[in-house]
Amino acid sequence: MKRISLHGLLPEEIEEKLPIGTAPYRSAQLFRWVQKQRALSFDEMTNLPLAFRARAAEIFHLDLPEPAKRSESHRGGSEKTLFRFDDGASAETVVISAPDGDTLCVSSQAGCCYGCRFCATAIGGLIRSLRTSEIIAQFFALSKPPKRVVYMGMGEPLANFGNVVRSIRIITHTDGFALAPGRITVSTVGLVPLIDRLAKEKLGVRLAISLASADDGKRSDLMPVNRKYPVAELLGAAGRFARASGKPVTFEYPLLAGVNDGDDDARLLARKLGPIPCKVNLIPWNRVEELPFAPPDEKRIDRFLRVLSGRLTVTVRRSAGRSIDAACGQLRARANERRR
Repeated sequence: MKRISLHGLLPEEIEEKLPIGTAPYRSAQLFRWVQKQRALSFDEMTNLPLAFRARAAEIFHLDLPEPAKRSESHRGGSEKTLFRFDDGASAETVVISAPDGDTLCVSSQAGCCYGCRFCATAIGGLIRSLRTSEIIAQFFALSKPPKRVVYMGMGEPLANFGNVVRSIRIITHTDGFALAPGRITVSTVGLVPLIDRLAKEKLGVRLAISLASADDGKRSDLMPVNRKYPVAELLGAAGRFARASGKPVTFEYPLLAGVNDGDDDARLLARKLGPIPCKVNLIPWNRVEELPFAPPDEKRIDRFLRVLSGRLTVTVRRSAGRSIDAACGQLRARANERRR
């Protein structure tokens, strides 16, 4: 029988896999040992009977993927880790340090299939979705729980819906990391039906949408997903999520010089987003060698910001991870890193 990773299971799922007649509280004990106390072996679970530990070890395993490579920003403030999984697939995660606590940027897939033209992750396509245990493993690379979590690493989180939702339930569980749901943000390229489905899960998390343009033609060119879910449909789903969750939606807007950074782009953005409880996060694009874009200069960024000011809540994200290719849109597990 193939053993199952305990790191990817909720207490009720552990209980289902234990032998009939096992005391119900044993599943909660196993979950607590793994997620809160970070036990690395069943021998550490000293309040469990030896016979039960032996039986549990036949059903479950505690293996975690080893970090294959770490890179730290020479300016400080961020660290990127490459995880290589047992089938050779790999994914990257980033820790962004700040005076008020760390933010963990989690990957949900190895690669991505949505082909956003400005994103490095899309270059290699999708290898596969990550298992719940592989998502949770990214938390165990930290010495202490993060203050905030953003599902904005490699991949499209909503395309790995079941594993992402389970991982959120695990990290918010009171016997686990006990992270407040409001400190978790799930990002999407705009999968409208799955945005609505996420709202129905009532997880209490925040939603971020990668927008790139409020113009259908321009967004379809930059983000092919827009051909299936155009701007009007996407903004409708964003509004429904904001109303259902009681939390404003964040629109991530990568600024590409001469592409989507004009005054007309800003005015259209303000008009389309005005009715939605939201904030806009402007992200000056981070250069990727293989891609034909450039970031706007500071004067153009300031002008775009001024057009939006007073009409929308706007921030400009200054990347802490640019020096190690850990900035927004730059995560990519390169083939040569997989072979090391």
